[in-house]
Amino acid sequence: MRTTRRSLAIGASALVLGLGLAACGSDDGDGETSGSAGSAGTSEQLPVTIEHKYGETTFTEVPERVVVVGLQEQDTLIDLGIVPVGVTFWFGEESGINPWAEEALPEGAEMPEVLDATNGIPVEKVAALKPDLIIGEYSAMTEKEFELLSAIAPTLAQSGEYADYSMPWQEMALKVGQAVGQGEEIQEKIDAVEAQFAQYASDNPDFEGKTVALVTPYEGLFVYGPDDPRARLLESLGFDTRTSSLFNDQNEFGGSLSAERTADVGNLDMAVWYDLSADKTVLSVYEGTDQFKNGSYVDIGADDGAYYVAHSFTNTLALPYVLERYVPQLAAAVDGDPATKVPAVTD
Repeated sequence: MRTTRRSLAIGASALVLGLGLAACGSDDGDGETSGSAGSAGTSEQLPVTIEHKYGETTFTEVPERVVVVGLQEQDTLIDLGIVPVGVTFWFGEESGINPWAEEALPEGAEMPEVLDATNGIPVEKVAALKPDLIIGEYSAMTEKEFELLSAIAPTLAQSGEYADYSMPWQEMALKVGQAVGQGEEIQEKIDAVEAQFAQYASDNPDFEGKTVALVTPYEGLFVYGPDDPRARLLESLGFDTRTSSLFNDQNEFGGSLSAERTADVGNLDMAVWYDLSADKTVLSVYEGTDQFKNGSYVDIGADDGAYYVAHSFTNTLALPYVLERYVPQLAAAVDGDPATKVPAVTD
């Protein structure tokens, strides 16, 4: 498993630094690579036209070969019984299929080919997979890339209503489901996960209104803004990620602060850290805060394996996996009692 602190912040840092029409699918032919796609969709829910950052695309047929150029949409497809023929590696398992999704793979499914998008979407490799649907919602797909991909197959790009990498998980999932002819099915799964959030919030009334920062030592201190999907997860449980003075000079997706500003994190009710001990300066400052002394924080690190990775995969498969482990940690941290230890996650 390749997991790094940089991977956790890469979507956010990329954002801080930095009209499409449907095309016909490719013809069937030889040269198919590993990977398989189920045909669990129904033509009764198609055609459907979906708006996105570069216009709109009409999807007319249940796909047989799906390539994911976004960083996490394969989970939604697998939850619908579809295994893409290509996925894009972000971090986690080298196969691009992490444990919470692997459990949901259809029996005998072939693993998809893994694409490397370090230097942008590898359009030629996408074309070689002969897809009849390309999905790239959790991405920073450019208009030029969209045009090239649309010449290969109908392409679902990210929403234009949000910054790249900050599209709400519900909307991402729904549009994926609609594109494969399973809009009704994915809505049921969305509703089920939202019901889990509501139940966890109801069972933990102490979460309501508590101010929290989601932070990681990265180029000083990176603070995830309220529009980051990981921060939205906390908001859905009742926490307040929006009132912090840490965001006075930051955009809603997040931004970097100097390590010395770590003391400001300690002024909130609690904090959620990724890799707290990775920066000695940050750790030293934080250890002097009452928040640290009271144990009012959760620290999630690379040693936590799949759980660490899952925090960045906000979808219908990953979220239940995270909530089951995350909520007990948050409950222990929010009570402000140093004697209450935050439970470790062992799987």
